[in-house]
Amino acid sequence: MKPLKVVAVCGMGMGTVFLIKMNLEKIFKELGIPAEVIASNISSLSLGADTDLIVASMDFEKVLKDKPIRKVFLRNLIDKEELKSKLLPVLKEMGYTTT
Repeated sequence: MKPLKVVAVCGMGMGTVFLIKMNLEKIFKELGIPAEVIASNISSLSLGADTDLIVASMDFEKVLKDKPIRKVFLRNLIDKEELKSKLLPVLKEMGYTTT
């Protein structure tokens, strides 16, 4: 299984994006999914061709909508349960989980 490349994006400063990154890493570890999670600020966002998924605040939905990459948008950036509930269907669609 190819490791996922995930970019966590925030605009509020790097503190919040590192919380998203830590929650993503915990979830991937719990699920046994290999992943590289990168933290980025919206103003310095750089997506490579190998980026599989973007996780960001709903505030960035309009800014990121044209990116041809799967996206997960969050209302509460530090709520691990919201993140997991929105992430699981995307991971299933991508073939990384059956749950």
